[in-house]
Amino acid sequence: MGLFDKVKQLLGGQPQPVRPAPTMAPEPEEIPVPELTVAELRAALAGAAPPLILDVREQYEWNQVHIDAALHIPMNNVPARLADLPQDRPIAVLCAHGSRSYGVAHYLREQGFDAWNVTGGITQWYAQRTAAPTLK
Repeated sequence: MGLFDKVKQLLGGQPQPVRPAPTMAPEPEEIPVPELTVAELRAALAGAAPPLILDVREQYEWNQVHIDAALHIPMNNVPARLADLPQDRPIAVLCAHGSRSYGVAHYLREQGFDAWNVTGGITQWYAQRTAAPTLK
């Protein structure tokens, strides 16, 4: 019995019924998003099973600089274009700095894709361009 109920009882009121504590739904399992540095992505591209590079920046960003081999799907269009993505190979998701791509990689992992976030994004790729002749 709480303090309010005790005071009410002393003053002649009826105590409030005790309500059970609400049950909380269990937290959904967190889906981790693995990350690749630009150097790791370059090494993976030179390997036997290279990942698909998915660039999720907006069109005007893509027009400024992009990787020729990348598939360009702006972030908001990804859910409608899942059929364009491979289920049988890793996907390295890229944006300007790595924030938007992290969210898209998380979404893709929820959908069953083997998606990785590229930390540093196209900014880091471009900063290390001496080893990247595929930039436009």
